[in-house]
Amino acid sequence: MTVDSKMNREIIKLASPVMVGMISHTVLNIVDTAMVGRLGDVALGAVGLGSFFILVTVLVFGALNIGTQAITARRLGENKIGEFGRIVYNAFFLAIIIGVAVSLIGYRLSPWIFSLLSDKAEIRAQGVPYLSIRFLGIFSMVIIFTLRGFVYGLARVRIDMIISLVINILNIIFNYFLIFGHWVFPRLEVRGAAIASVTSTIIGLVVYLLLVHFHIFKRLPSHHQQRSLSKDIMGQIIRISAPRAVQSVSITGFIIFLSFIGHLGIAELAISNIIFKAFNFSFMVGLAIGAASATLVGRSLGEKNDELAVRYGWHSVGIGALMMGAIGALFMFFPREIMGVFTKAQATVEKGVLPFRLLGAFQLIDGIGIVFSRILQGVGSTFYVMLSEMICVWGVMVPFSYIAVKVLQGDIVLAWWGLFLYIIFFSAAMTWKFHEGGWKRIRI
Repeated sequence: MTVDSKMNREIIKLASPVMVGMISHTVLNIVDTAMVGRLGDVALGAVGLGSFFILVTVLVFGALNIGTQAITARRLGENKIGEFGRIVYNAFFLAIIIGVAVSLIGYRLSPWIFSLLSDKAEIRAQGVPYLSIRFLGIFSMVIIFTLRGFVYGLARVRIDMIISLVINILNIIFNYFLIFGHWVFPRLEVRGAAIASVTSTIIGLVVYLLLVHFHIFKRLPSHHQQRSLSKDIMGQIIRISAPRAVQSVSITGFIIFLSFIGHLGIAELAISNIIFKAFNFSFMVGLAIGAASATLVGRSLGEKNDELAVRYGWHSVGIGALMMGAIGALFMFFPREIMGVFTKAQATVEKGVLPFRLLGAFQLIDGIGIVFSRILQGVGSTFYVMLSEMICVWGVMVPFSYIAVKVLQGDIVLAWWGLFLYIIFFSAAMTWKFHEGGWKRIRI
């Protein structure tokens, strides 16, 4: 077996559990959407907007996982085992403080937030209770994301995979009973979907803490289990993670993009939410390859082996682009069948066929940008990725979509070209930065 083949196998071996875990989290939202889709386009639009806002919120405040993973992977390469306990203890402390605050504030502001997401009274009527309930569970998701950064940095990715599967299975079960009112449970419809998601993530958090305690710390010698608060470690986690958090705020541009689509009609909004759900599946595959590669690249830098770090990066982007390209081919050839999983309204499905196919055509290019961006974040180059994201979202996607809908009075296909242009520019920016190589000189 050649060196390149061994490297590819190592990337895939580490990325596979990450992929299962991330896809499972995506499936949690997909299950909500598919089951709620049986309640009609209004419910589908409300849950789509609400769940997307929750996703953005978690990405913003769960960005602690980026700094946690970067530091942990670098210490793993340096063989500083005694730092592991201090890293996770400080990361966990930050996650609790931030997560609880966001849960409480978000719950109180849910009516105001949803008034910004939609101007349609029927969508707001169902979206506000959904969003407020989901906000109550934000704290558990922020902590889970932070713990994920720690186990990823240690390359103990199977722990996160197990938790993700537990959460997803529980969510499906709770959805079945609470949305439709089966067995002794009341029919809660949209509220039921929110309660199911919150309950499953809280249970998942408890199991996650137990696995980290018994499968990582209990197996370390007592002198390597130091746990104390450190301003230096917390400051370093925040410094590395902050640009990622700001970058996630820029993802609100995607909500604005959806709001533009909503002006075209409820059916267009519903089908765009469905397309985003399917796209999240492909996105998570690329993100999984990038997350696993960030650990391998960071570990190599900790070992002072820059050449190996570069090779891991190029191999990873090749694998990620090919895998996302293959998923994109499914989008292109089976758009009606995939969208039909979420809704039985054929007129709604037909509106999404062409933009769904076009999105599939761009998946290979998107894979390049996603994998490189995650690697760059994992080695500490978070500011560049943040700046590139903000420029591509606010300088390309949002303005183009606004012009397409508001000025040119275009249809859903023209509006979606804003997203396709974003993919092209962002992938080009990430490729240039990795090739330039300045990330190898970042010290953590």
